[in-house]
Amino acid sequence: MGNLTPYLHLSNNLARRGHTISFFIPKRTQTKLQPLNLHPYLITFFAPHVHGLPHHAETTTDVPFSLFTLIATVIDQTKKDIELILKKLKSQLVFFDFQ
Repeated sequence: MGNLTPYLHLSNNLARRGHTISFFIPKRTQTKLQPLNLHPYLITFFAPHVHGLPHHAETTTDVPFSLFTLIATVIDQTKKDIELILKKLKSQLVFFDFQ
């Protein structure tokens, strides 16, 4: 959450100027960030379907350090889904964050 909150604050500032923003984040993280979303009509959240994670594991905070590489590997498997969504959205700028 600590790394996503500043992005949402930046997104709120951009949305205030009329920009649309999309976040690709896990479902449980969406529910934590939604109250901070000041422009829900311009800031939307997507939860790409991810196979191969342990039950209830969505982020690095949900797994022991020894499984961080598993999170990265599994996230890489969402590449095609995210590419399709980005093409549909016709994004002009993409920020990627993974600790």
